[in-house]
Amino acid sequence: MKRKVILFILLSFLVIVLGSCRNETQNQIRRSIQDFTAARMYVTIYSLDGSVVFEGQVDGKVTRSTTSSSNSNSPAEGSYIYWFDEQGRYHQTDMPYLVTSYDRRSE
Repeated sequence: MKRKVILFILLSFLVIVLGSCRNETQNQIRRSIQDFTAARMYVTIYSLDGSVVFEGQVDGKVTRSTTSSSNSNSPAEGSYIYWFDEQGRYHQTDMPYLVTSYDRRSE
């Protein structure tokens, strides 16, 4: 019984600590876990008509970025994703995309 109470307290503490982290800190923790487990990520880019334009393996992670104007009242001017492939080449797009932990081409 004492062991369950200690485990509950530790898990509660962990949830509170992780919940109070900034979003970027949570992302860094998540990426560290992904790097540690050696999970592979794959990206599929679609054209506006829905056909596949690009499929490939990602080296590390896919990052989403949003550009906005200096006026905080205006909406974002554009968003895009970028990543490096397994040969270290940089890719960037603002087209629709899907990121998975499995290679869709092999299914």
